[in-house]
Amino acid sequence: MSGRDLIDSLARMARRNRPPELPSLRRLTRPSKERFAEFRKASLPVLLDGLTADWPSCGKWSLADLRKRFADRMISVIPTKDGRLICDAEAGMQFKALRFGEYIDHLERGDWPSLYVATPVDTWLPELKNEVRVPEYCSDAPWGISRFWVGPPHTSAPLHRDVAENIFFQLVGRKRFYLYPPAATHWLYSYPLRSALPNYSRFDPEQPDYERFPLSRCAKPLEVVLEPGDAMYLPSRWWHQVRALDVSVSYTFWWAYGALSVAVRAAEFMKRVRSLEVSGLEKRLRAEVGPHGRSAL
Repeated sequence: MSGRDLIDSLARMARRNRPPELPSLRRLTRPSKERFAEFRKASLPVLLDGLTADWPSCGKWSLADLRKRFADRMISVIPTKDGRLICDAEAGMQFKALRFGEYIDHLERGDWPSLYVATPVDTWLPELKNEVRVPEYCSDAPWGISRFWVGPPHTSAPLHRDVAENIFFQLVGRKRFYLYPPAATHWLYSYPLRSALPNYSRFDPEQPDYERFPLSRCAKPLEVVLEPGDAMYLPSRWWHQVRALDVSVSYTFWWAYGALSVAVRAAEFMKRVRSLEVSGLEKRLRAEVGPHGRSAL
């Protein structure tokens, strides 16, 4: 039994083998900071309407517009197989660099590439920061990053959780989320703590294998489909598996306050040290360019 399995077993015993009950998912229109803080303190996801109404980029997220602005820009992508992001317990999530215009060519032809755009905004597409508005709920957070996502229909990210808080914006197309609260962790068969995927699950709620993962039958997810213009607050450590139902464009704000910001910084530092995820790609690109060249970053 691994250390993670032992921790999960003890936690289930402490809960008398009773998985957590699922809360309802509320939808609010531009709630006040005080009202939003109630959901954040309770660690409850909530759908948020009206947050993009004053964005300078409102209506500018079509493939044609992205091509016009960023066709020659290099972006980071994750390879997929049968629509599912490829990840490995030893190597983690592997990123590649690709010219954005080439990627959009595939999408517009309906020739779905086996790649998913997952690009840090600050280093790869900094112009986008002028196209959006940081939500007032996290505008004063001491730590925050943004990521830009583009992909074909049926692209799916494995079940995972983020340390940071998240406000997720769906801009083009639809995405379906399966959500599990943090207390369901001990029924979801996480990868070992020393692996490159400690915050990922081996269980797939879309194609559940209850013979391999029998305890997962007890953990029931919230299911929600985000439409264009929808936003959702996803609290720290909530599990989520995401699938694009159409050609999809999304934007996320990850952020953290207090002790959580320290934990997030530490996690990001470890990714850079171990060259995991997009940090590994950025390190390779800088090495290829050399000290006197120019990179896409």
